Parts: sequence; structure tokens; C-alpha cells
Amino acid sequence: MPYPRRVLFPIAVCCAFSSLLSTRSFAQTYIAGEDEAFYEAYQDGWQTGDWSGRGFKDWKLYAPKYDLSLDADGEHYAGFFIAEASVEADLGETAREGRAFGIFANGTGFEETVAFRAFERPLNTGDVFSLRFEFDGFGNKFDTDSDKISSVGVALRTSESATELAELVNGRALVVAVIEGLSTYQILDADSRFNTRVFLDPAGVEIGVTMREAGHYDLQITTLSDKVAHHFKNRKLKEETAKEGETETASTELKSFALFNLNGGASNAYFGAFQLSRQEGTL
Repeated sequence: MPYPRRVLFPIAVCCAFSSLLSTRSFAQTYIAGEDEAFYEAYQDGWQTGDWSGRGFKDWKLYAPKYDLSLDADGEHYAGFFIAEASVEADLGETAREGRAFGIFANGTGFEETVAFRAFERPLNTGDVFSLRFEFDGFGNKFDTDSDKISSVGVALRTSESATELAELVNGRALVVAVIEGLSTYQILDADSRFNTRVFLDPAGVEIGVTMREAGHYDLQITTLSDKVAHHFKNRKLKEETAKEGETETASTELKSFALFNLNGGASNAYFGAFQLSRQEGTL
């Protein structure tokens, strides 16, 4: 009769599903790290050694000290501050609770600023690191300026520590940047440069990096003015090769990030909403 045969099929499916549940682990995402410019630690500004939130180590902030005796007629301004939307007219969606991390670098030379920060533990497969980034574009604040190419953005690094500004170039596995002369966000990784064709958003962007296996990653850039997500999947990180005399193999383990403003000029660079998401196995 057909009735018993109809009963046996769902029983078989239920048994199979029950067996799957008993042998398979399901991933659950949780927030492993976060930090914001409106947290209490930054009420007196943003300095080297500041630590706040969770999932990250302390900040290392570097800006050059200019010898005015060598350039008496020059003007050089570079540094870090907590930006407030009530004060900075150009601060858009990057601000949370009205505040963001601000970096400025302008003057008559090539002014540079870099903020380094290590993760409490390196990023693993499945981990997601995200932040907000805002920069309105390059413009001279003074009659004269350097003719070097300026850039502003964020770098993810295979190096954990940094003791000087020049170390920005060490261990860079992935860079998302605005480069002078180009109107779209650029990616630098295993490829020398990739044009995202995502135009600069004056409201800012949210950048999300998801770690994949074998030195690959997925990148998402969401323009905050219209909340449109742009996906760049299965890209390859730039490997850090072993130095001469070392036996270590090439590495793409991400241990830190850097926020940089290399002669951004009239516009400040703003950052915020730092977050780490991870997965843990649950039944």
C-alpha cells in the first residue's frame, strides 16, 4: 500500500539529518574585538600608548619632528587627534557617537603620519577585520607643496611591531588606499595595484577583510552614502619573504594594521568603528 511507503521516507530523512547533527560542527560568529573614538580612553585625545576596547594592543603613533633650522621658511603640520563631528565640517559617516580618529599631514613639504596597532592574536581563517575610513581627496593647503605622490589609507601587516614611521613598508600584505591623481579606491596586495572602480565617497566607506585559506582573502568595500557593498573575492595577500640568512618560509599571517596619511594635504583622514569577528565551533 502507498501509505506506509510515504511514512518511511520522512523517517529516513530525519534519521539522516540526526546523524549529520551528531557528526558536524556549526560555526557561530562572535565579536572578538572592538574599539571606538568615543570610548573613555580617548577623552584626553589620542596618544602613543593608548589602549582601549578589546582584541587589540596599544597604539604606536609616529609623525616626524621637523628641524626648522634646516627649513626656516617651511611649514609642516602632522599629527593625530580625536575628531568631533560638531567641529569638523567634513566628517561624515565614519564618526560614531560624533567622534572618529583623525590624522592630518599638510605643509610645504612631504608630511607623513602613521598609526600602528597589533592584534592581540593573528588573524585566522574565517576572521573578519572591519573599520570605517574617510578621506575627501587631495588639495594643497599652502602655495607650495611636495611633488611626490601622496596616499592615504589602511595597511594590514605581517609584522607585529613598529618602532618608526618608515616601517610602514615592512610586511605590508594588503593596502586599501586613496592615491593622488586617482579618483577611486585602490588595492595593493600580491598584485602591484588593482583599481576597485569604486569612487571616493565623501561620507566614507566601511572596509571588511575576511581571511581565507592559503593566503587569500575576501574584501568588501561599502560606500556609506548609499550603503552599497562592493565585493572583491578570493584575492591573494602579498607574502613576506624570508630575509637573507633566514630559514623562515614566506608568511601571510596578519598580525597588525596601520593607518597612514602621507601628505594628504588640506583634507584630514578619518578612521573608526574597529571590529574583529571570529567563528567558534558549536553543536
